[in-house]
Amino acid sequence: MKIIGKGSKSFSILHNKCPRCSKGDFFYSHPYHLKYFGKKHYNCSNCDLKFEREPGFFFGSMFVSYALSVALFVAWWIAKSVLFPQMPAGEMVLVMIVLQVGFAPLNLYLAKITWLNLFVKFDEDFTK
Repeated sequence: MKIIGKGSKSFSILHNKCPRCSKGDFFYSHPYHLKYFGKKHYNCSNCDLKFEREPGFFFGSMFVSYALSVALFVAWWIAKSVLFPQMPAGEMVLVMIVLQVGFAPLNLYLAKITWLNLFVKFDEDFTK
């Protein structure tokens, strides 16, 4: 199983590509492009994989989104403890709110593409 490069889950997640063929785009644009925010393709343009497996399929991505938010909080807590040990609690909470709101679009994108990658595996036959 590949960890990095075409055909891997990490490639699909980080490059916004179809998990089955690693060629077609999953979302229309990057997370901070407001005109197309959250808009995803229905099918892969290369292998025609239907992205939404069933109605409400992406509701499960909320669990991934929650895990990503917790990871961001833990990373901030560790960074704060090491770099700014004397920071008051109010300032710490304010910075955390700004971080969570700022990373929310990226969190949404990563959660949805990660959720899809949990259920679809790479297929070499669709890369041609």
